[in-house]
Amino acid sequence: MKKVIALIIVGALLIGIALTGCGTSKQQGSGSTQTQEEQKEVTLRFSWWGSDTRHKATLEAIKLFEEKYPNIKIKAEYAGWDGYLDKQTTQIAGGTAADIMQINWNWLPIFSKDGNGFYDLNKLSKELGLEENYTKDILELGTVNGKLNGIPVAMTGRVIYYNKTIYDKFGISSFPQTWDELFNIAQKFSNEYYPMVLGSYDAWLLSMTYAVQVTGKPFIDRNGKLTFDENDIKIALEFYKKLLDNKVTPTTATIASEGGSGNAPIEQLPSFLEGKWAGLFQWTSAIQKNANPLKEKNMEVALGGIPMAKDVKTSGAIFKPSMLFAINKDTKYPKEAALFLNFILNDPEGVKAMGLERGIPVSKSAVAELEKEGLISGLEYEGLQFLLDNPSVPLSPYLEDPKLQDVYRETIDQISYDKLSVSEAAKYMYDNVQKVLSEITQ
Repeated sequence: MKKVIALIIVGALLIGIALTGCGTSKQQGSGSTQTQEEQKEVTLRFSWWGSDTRHKATLEAIKLFEEKYPNIKIKAEYAGWDGYLDKQTTQIAGGTAADIMQINWNWLPIFSKDGNGFYDLNKLSKELGLEENYTKDILELGTVNGKLNGIPVAMTGRVIYYNKTIYDKFGISSFPQTWDELFNIAQKFSNEYYPMVLGSYDAWLLSMTYAVQVTGKPFIDRNGKLTFDENDIKIALEFYKKLLDNKVTPTTATIASEGGSGNAPIEQLPSFLEGKWAGLFQWTSAIQKNANPLKEKNMEVALGGIPMAKDVKTSGAIFKPSMLFAINKDTKYPKEAALFLNFILNDPEGVKAMGLERGIPVSKSAVAELEKEGLISGLEYEGLQFLLDNPSVPLSPYLEDPKLQDVYRETIDQISYDKLSVSEAAKYMYDNVQKVLSEITQ
């Protein structure tokens, strides 16, 4: 009998140990579960571009994630912006792209015209916390043909920021609210000073913004169709010529003489650092890199917004996702990839580690956490608020296609260098934009 009782006790203990082991294998993170199959060690490649501070923040977030999920290893693949698209194109074409990718919004038509270029994240809605953290409008921006190709990380848009110190120097107490006010302000600046500086691409985007205000329609629609006719383009280019004639911005030749036609960022050019170019039309997500060098020289940058035309139909504002996170359609571990994205996008630990290195996030959980930490404020936040308060027509992901950007720059340069009249340049742009769109939308 004693032997029988002993065997029963040993059996009970073994069953208890087995049950405890099963229970332990399902504990992972804060309340989430993983099966033994999911607990196998996996390695995911994660690629992104950015600055050194972005790299540092992302690597810290990866470290925290791996501590929380020790069976998942993240292999970091990061670089600067230059050459990143070429590398990404080669890897996607060759089937060697990373499991998790940081992508630009305008790359969706390049890599996923039919929505099948990336993993459909709708299938991972629960793992990614989509319903709790993102509005339908935000997710629609990353959707192609009904498939969620990428989660917008943050939003960005173009607004004008001014060097308030220089405006004060010339006795200008308020920034222009209308285009006529901007032209009048330009007359108060001496010959070597300008109210703002516009490179070729910036000049087209601002001129297009004006034309959208006047016409009330987008330059290109979401499907890649040119909705401006030749006369609409002429309206935009006449506006740019007026900016030049009224000395609102220096010519592209003047900018090029300081190295602005190459890869030198605006914040490295002498006239900008000296305050002689006292404003710029910049992405909200990028303004801090322009403002910091001026701050070091005791100059203050402030939000100017976007002047409006008379009888404006819309603000014309350019507003889009600053970047998206996508998952490789061929990844072997989609759920683990989603778990990582959820950590850096929505989990308090990951969110705090990432900070504002990719802009002010759109995730509700992330915003709440960063607001609690007192991190959401400043020029980027003010610019985003302006854009939210002044909505425009829908923006097309085709707008910033690299081939189209070349057409914009060439057209603006031809006017700035007096090589073409406005009418000739309008025809040149209309014909070449049509040609490029026919190539990239096929």
